[in-house]
Amino acid sequence: MDRHKWCSVIIIGLALVLASLVVACAKESEEVPYAPDFTLETIDGEILTLSDFRGKPVMLTFWGINCPACVFQLPFIQAIYDAWSSEKVAVLTVNVGQPATVVQDFITSQGFTFPVLLDLQGRVAQAYGLPGVPVTFLIDTEGVVKAYKIGPFQGREQIESALETVFPSLTMTPEPEVGPEVGMRAPDFTLQTIDGESVTLSDFGGRVVLLNFWLLSCQTCVDELPYLQTVSDEWPVDKLVVLAINVGDTAITVRNLVDSLGLTFPILLDSSGEVCTDYRRGCPTTFFIDDKGIIKIIKDGVFQSSDEIAGMFDSF
Repeated sequence: MDRHKWCSVIIIGLALVLASLVVACAKESEEVPYAPDFTLETIDGEILTLSDFRGKPVMLTFWGINCPACVFQLPFIQAIYDAWSSEKVAVLTVNVGQPATVVQDFITSQGFTFPVLLDLQGRVAQAYGLPGVPVTFLIDTEGVVKAYKIGPFQGREQIESALETVFPSLTMTPEPEVGPEVGMRAPDFTLQTIDGESVTLSDFGGRVVLLNFWLLSCQTCVDELPYLQTVSDEWPVDKLVVLAINVGDTAITVRNLVDSLGLTFPILLDSSGEVCTDYRRGCPTTFFIDDKGIIKIIKDGVFQSSDEIAGMFDSF
């Protein structure tokens, strides 16, 4: 019999906490649900074959750009890839039927780094019998499909729970509480300016962002604000955005200082310190974020001049 033929299925119980995964099971030793092997090219031009990953569990997700549910879960897949792909599980995604340039532009604009394979003719999707996208297959170290999920995962935790349930030998130990580092996507946020305007970091995609954390009681923080103003004045607004996040001070005291220094770039208020906590750095700290939302440089401490700031952009 065809070793790739699908067998009957049963639903995993409550142990998966409504993950909606389905187990692929064999018919009394007649057939084994091996994942159909394939070789595809990635958006980076690399050739990957599924069977090359034997010896490691594989999470294989089929998706499309025009599928909102697919796009919704991609950040969760990225989080799993960042934390576990090299050590625990191979994370592979297959885009179905869309041109390479379109997929490349989308992935680059979102700052995703997980492998994206191109099923341009939809032949691999057909081999897997997809009812649509997204669909995720969990494949064991021998290449056997242990479970699959139709529809999107609702979060990173749901993916980790599914992986632990299907592959009990995996221990998805929570990663330590550390802040974002160079090469990682900058955590998104929405804050109010001192003028009451709502500002969201991800709205500045396509522009470089200089993100500075400061507070009034830190004199060195205050001393470098004019340097940020100089850089903001010298760079065109469609190329660079300077954002300064004040941590914990009142709007009126921040405004008084801003007015006295003549600052015109956006000053955001992190009254609760929540965003500062997400970035896990002290004050002053400045993040240089490229036009794709990726952190390129982290400067701990104060700048001594506007030239020092400008010089850091040369490494972009």
